[in-house]
Amino acid sequence: MKKSSLRHTAEKFEIPYIDISLSREAKINSWISPIDCRAVRVEDAVLDSFKLNGWRGYSGEGGLILNLIKAMSFEQIAPRNRSTCIEALYAQNVAFDEDRFSPEELLNNVAKADARTIERNFDLMASRENISYKLDYFPGLERWMFIELFKVTGNELIYNIASKFIQAPYEYRRGWPDLTIWRDNELKFVEVKAPRDKLQNSQKVIIKNFAKPFGLNFVLAGVIETNA
Repeated sequence: MKKSSLRHTAEKFEIPYIDISLSREAKINSWISPIDCRAVRVEDAVLDSFKLNGWRGYSGEGGLILNLIKAMSFEQIAPRNRSTCIEALYAQNVAFDEDRFSPEELLNNVAKADARTIERNFDLMASRENISYKLDYFPGLERWMFIELFKVTGNELIYNIASKFIQAPYEYRRGWPDLTIWRDNELKFVEVKAPRDKLQNSQKVIIKNFAKPFGLNFVLAGVIETNA
């Protein structure tokens, strides 16, 4: 049997590959959730497949991990900063000096952040009082996800990721896997590929610069269409 191109790509980058069998809905780009048979995005359908095996997590590329870094980067985030993207803060690409924080300050806060700090900053980031926040661009993010992910990673891993991210924030904001999931103390990042999809260059950059150096469990999941 001929090896699939996705499986070959996974072997090339030395990451695990799995097949996920799903049924496609009549609508273009809609797939059937194995939990409740709703028509959803392919990423959400794959996430539901993992949920059936006890996994919990978020479907939205780097939305969770990067916003967790932001929530850990401040003792208490100011209202004026909660609408600023993490890449702009880490690159110091801001208009006013009061919004410019040194790398040392941000990373020191990451190193000492605790669950209470994360909860407080998430609530501030998610608040729609006076102004909206970028969490509007990450639908489905909830406080429990931040806390559970933090319990799995701890400060050291997030500090290491943030220390690398700060070297090229605008490059490293893209290419994160579609799913960030955990079960017990195991963390997994899953890049979902529907039929005929390929691994993008930005995703290869993240694998090279984060998965390998920090021992992150990145998995490439190829979706196989089955009959409903």
